[in-house]
Amino acid sequence: MKKVFFLVVGLCMGTAVWAQTPDNTFQATINGKEWKAKAQRLKIPVSDFNYLAIAGMEVNPDVQLWIRLYYFGELKPGTYPVLTMRELESKYEKAVDLPNGYALVDYTEETKKMGHGFHDGESLSGTVTVTAVSDHSIEGTFDAKLKGVYYQKRAAATLGGYGLIANLEKKVITAAGGGMLVTGDPHDHDNTKKTKETAELTVNNGKFKVSWGETARKTN
Repeated sequence: MKKVFFLVVGLCMGTAVWAQTPDNTFQATINGKEWKAKAQRLKIPVSDFNYLAIAGMEVNPDVQLWIRLYYFGELKPGTYPVLTMRELESKYEKAVDLPNGYALVDYTEETKKMGHGFHDGESLSGTVTVTAVSDHSIEGTFDAKLKGVYYQKRAAATLGGYGLIANLEKKVITAAGGGMLVTGDPHDHDNTKKTKETAELTVNNGKFKVSWGETARKTN
């Protein structure tokens, strides 16, 4: 990410992990196939805007579906337009506000090619609707179109084995509930290169429900 606006990844490692309830859910229909996973949440306050990421994550194989909300002031129920990363950067640079804010919806799936590559969906268009939100919870719905792209492990990482080792390390942390602390950006794949292959992804009937903080601790 070239702009300070998007350097939230660097803050992730210094951010505390919030307690989250066991029934946190994140589900959607991806290219006609139903998918559901445990939801995680990460919130980072920045000087002139707020950032909230919600994601469903599973391992073996790794599959992650992310919603990233960029908003001004207090997060409120409402509909957030899904933009491309380039559109989001442009609006921030020009200080263009919407009443609520903006959203990115992104997808990544580990492939079984040599060295374990990734099939990703980059945010393109759609909407995220927050139906309820409090200091300790958020829920809503979403639909999106994504630009499908592919990443392949670099030859050196594949032959040397350290690419696979890095994948396994991330799997362990993700399975323990800390996936958002090691993957600040869903398309941040170590030791990979993007290929020329593309394909569109469609996400429909998306739903999320996440609780954290004091509410989560009382529930556990």
